[in-house]
Amino acid sequence: MRRLYNTFTMYASLRRDTQARRFGGPAVIAAILATLFAPGILPAAGPPATAPEVEIKKHPTGKEGTLRLGEKEWYIYIDVDDNRTMILRTEANKGRETKNDAEVVERPMSNAEVDRIITDWASGITSTLKP
Repeated sequence: MRRLYNTFTMYASLRRDTQARRFGGPAVIAAILATLFAPGILPAAGPPATAPEVEIKKHPTGKEGTLRLGEKEWYIYIDVDDNRTMILRTEANKGRETKNDAEVVERPMSNAEVDRIITDWASGITSTLKP
């Protein structure tokens, strides 16, 4: 035992754990070799198979967003002109339109507002898809 002086007097064991060192080294080497030479065994990194596909396009007068998951598709189009902003939202299932909403805002929206609407729309749909 060796005495350690800090704010309090403590005793620490100087015993070496040779068994932990003996088994720790080969296990670490085996894990490294497995990741290098057998990537098919380990699960692949990346988005899960059920993650929706999001596509956002910029237009001269606004933005458009499409979100797809399987055969379902959600679409939003925001068109901004000098006097007003038009927002179109569509939902389709198996290529058939199930919902169609149009909204007119009687003022032009800024780019930040359009970006926020698109982001809120995409996050709202993806949050409803998660179980």
